[in-house]
Amino acid sequence: MLANVYLHQIDRVWDVREHGVLVRYADDVVIMCRSRAQAEDALAYLTGLLAELGLTPKASKTRIVHLAEAGEGLDFLGFHHRWARSQGRTGTKGVAFLARWPSDKAMQHARDSIRELTKRSRMLLSVDTIVGSVNRFLRGWAGYFRYGNSSGRFTKIRDYALMRLAGVIAKRHKRSRAYGRWVVLFSSDDQLGLISLGGIVYAPRPFRAWRRKPNTGGERPR
Repeated sequence: MLANVYLHQIDRVWDVREHGVLVRYADDVVIMCRSRAQAEDALAYLTGLLAELGLTPKASKTRIVHLAEAGEGLDFLGFHHRWARSQGRTGTKGVAFLARWPSDKAMQHARDSIRELTKRSRMLLSVDTIVGSVNRFLRGWAGYFRYGNSSGRFTKIRDYALMRLAGVIAKRHKRSRAYGRWVVLFSSDDQLGLISLGGIVYAPRPFRAWRRKPNTGGERPR
């Protein structure tokens, strides 16, 4: 809230036609420009505006990125954004679009959180309690990142959660991790109740709103 109050002056004076489209959330900013020259001018202008407020851009996070196929991407608000092309049907080129998925930093945060929820000091808790806490985290994390091209990374995070739960089982029974994997994957009918992240991703499509709109009853369409 304080960042929005303090930086509102930038929103008020920013000229989209001259400097490009500025997208800001608190103190995180992305400026979309038509050319490198415009991007360089925009960065200089933004730096000047921040200087008037007694601020400077963070050097490690400030750079100019050219979004192009097979080029580099950028991280913003937990997502990694990269220009990509879809696989077209036989003989077609496919559609170029801005793809997005959880950034490497967001992935590491998810692993750290799951590791914390399944650490040795929680072994006195029931397995259902541990699984429930992991499920609550996964629902929140996946609910944020589901709007994008996140299926592959969702699979990696859920596989990591299964691996950690296998470790919990192994430690509780003082058996090998292989035994824990057997219990989770084959002995349990529902993998100990761990939620699935499959089928919940809402991938962007050309000419379609990137967020689903609620229906007349206020619910998300199925």
